[in-house]
Amino acid sequence: LPYPFEALEPYIDTPTMKIHHDKHHATYVANINKATEGSDEVPILDLMADALEAGPAVRNNGGGHYNHAFFWTELAPEAEAKNTKPSEQL
Repeated sequence: LPYPFEALEPYIDTPTMKIHHDKHHATYVANINKATEGSDEVPILDLMADALEAGPAVRNNGGGHYNHAFFWTELAPEAEAKNTKPSEQL
């Protein structure tokens, strides 16, 4: 997590951030590690490219990890967010 749990308050409260990071995301990471145990480590996007063929354990847990990792990096504390603007593409 690139910021403290309380950094997104009052928009997202600390208990919600802790549950999502320490429980939900941690479970996805543990399960994708278990599902790929014994395999070569690959970047998550490469792993997800073949997720349908790899089966539900990889698809669901890899997708859950990817979505949460994306979530953490796309959100920002208010003070930091005020200094950013959408890209030209948006």
